[in-house]
Amino acid sequence: MEPGRSIAGDAGFIVSEVVLVSNKSEAQDTRWIYLDVGKLNGLFETLDESIKYPILTEYKKNEEEESEVISAGPTCASCDILYENHKYKLPKGLREEDRIYILSTGAYTSSYSSINFNGFPPLRVYTVKNLKGEKKKAKKRTKTKSKNTKSKK
Repeated sequence: MEPGRSIAGDAGFIVSEVVLVSNKSEAQDTRWIYLDVGKLNGLFETLDESIKYPILTEYKKNEEEESEVISAGPTCASCDILYENHKYKLPKGLREEDRIYILSTGAYTSSYSSINFNGFPPLRVYTVKNLKGEKKKAKKRTKTKSKNTKSKK
């Protein structure tokens, strides 16, 4: 379990944009929702659908009919399907350029993000200031000598 996602509290989210809504065929009812982030852009933990992130949209619950979707990333790589077996229910009115909020992504999604794979930039990272409006400074670590090391003179 990742400390940045659960032990310390519910933390981290990704704001994504829908780049395409598609049906693979007329016989298939399930829509495919392609996002501007995928496994190779920070959501690597969706591999084998092992983590099912909470997902929100800007649509209000109970005001828009929902249907099951298959979600995928933007890279056209066959491994970039986020959720195919676990189908999320998202609003039927979801369109290109709508925002999707992927919650509880934790602290490591930016380190999972590839840099310029297929021309896609890495995730942009924003931090939140503390209540006093100041950024918290990281404590400087000091090196400690092991008892077994000899100092050089």
